[in-house]
Amino acid sequence: MKLNNHKHSPSYQHGAATLLVSIVLLLGITLITIFAARVGVMDQRIAGNEYRHKEAQAAADAALDQAASFITNNTGLYDGTIGGTYPWVDCATVASQFPCAGSSYNLVYDPITSTTTIESLQDGGKGITLASGIESQTYLTYTNSSSVGNILTAIGTGKSLDETGDAYAQTSYTQITLLTPGKIPPIMTPVIKLSGSFTIVADPNGGGEGVPISAWVSTIDLSGGAASWQTCQLGSYRDGADICSETLDDTVTWKACSCVVGETLSDSSTTPNYDIVEVGSSEFPDSPFHYLFPALNDYDDILTVPNVQEITDCSGLESLAATFTKSTIVAVSGDCSVPANSIIASRDGPILLVVRDDLSINANTDLFGLAFGFQDISLNGTATIHGSLIAEDPTNLSTGGYTQVYDEFVLGSFVEDLDSFGLAKQKYSWVDIRP
Repeated sequence: MKLNNHKHSPSYQHGAATLLVSIVLLLGITLITIFAARVGVMDQRIAGNEYRHKEAQAAADAALDQAASFITNNTGLYDGTIGGTYPWVDCATVASQFPCAGSSYNLVYDPITSTTTIESLQDGGKGITLASGIESQTYLTYTNSSSVGNILTAIGTGKSLDETGDAYAQTSYTQITLLTPGKIPPIMTPVIKLSGSFTIVADPNGGGEGVPISAWVSTIDLSGGAASWQTCQLGSYRDGADICSETLDDTVTWKACSCVVGETLSDSSTTPNYDIVEVGSSEFPDSPFHYLFPALNDYDDILTVPNVQEITDCSGLESLAATFTKSTIVAVSGDCSVPANSIIASRDGPILLVVRDDLSINANTDLFGLAFGFQDISLNGTATIHGSLIAEDPTNLSTGGYTQVYDEFVLGSFVEDLDSFGLAKQKYSWVDIRP
């Protein structure tokens, strides 16, 4: 009689394999569960870190806003004077402390050496506390650079609510200055089309002592055909026997004034003389706007300058400009058609008019200041600009009776009021990485 061997039976072999597969599957599920749990924990940690970072970054950005408000109301900080009203401290004396440690800053505003800080001059306390209870710190530093001038840098630091996360942000400010008016000619444009009827009264010393300049251009266009235009010196621009610049002011129209016959610098009967300076595209600025405002690049940048007044059109410009007691920048977001028969601004309170779209100055209007146009400029009959006209695009001086008069009183007011142009953020200076 033969006995069965259970160890070698098919049912025995299948049971062992099933057990082994089950153990492997269970082990795999366990590993997957552990991995999923670890991923979940990691996701929670990442989410928590991100949340704390956002809390800290919001605090750092709030600190920058605090600094921006303070800078706007204390533009004298740009002088970098140690002591006095603005208590700057030499970084060398606090070289081991933030933000001077490891930096190239020359001075730090006094938040790390005394209780006289940015916020104590406003709301009290060195730091500010957001509504959520998150705190931040604000610092100001000053750097004197021979290549780009003085730089005022605002630094903000912040911590998360549980103080386990921190963030850093900074942005720099530079002073917005109008170039020395003596270097700005009566007209500056890439291309000037000499046609039609117009008069330019030159800056008597625009090219140096005793060297008059009427216009500074890249190209002179003489294709306009018949024309009746002229340029002359201030002493030759008269109303009868009276020199207009010496006898007339900003309360009357100058339309009776004209260049004395025979005393022109250039006119339509001859080739333009040396007073209309043609330098070619290689020497002419790529952007007249940037030449005028070296720290700015486009229309939107002008809105960052403190105390700029923005309007949508020029229908109420005369009444607005009548309130100016010093040089004032007016930015026009659309077209600007300066009303006819109006007197815009004054010698003591001239206007710096920046127009994003088309600019037209209409008949019998006297504008005291500097007009800048990004697009088309139309100068209509007997309109007069006392100061300068600067154009980003080619200018066609073809309309009848337009006059451009160099006015030392207007440009002198700009010189006296340069500080009023204040400070503006330096483009691309915002960073959130601690140097």
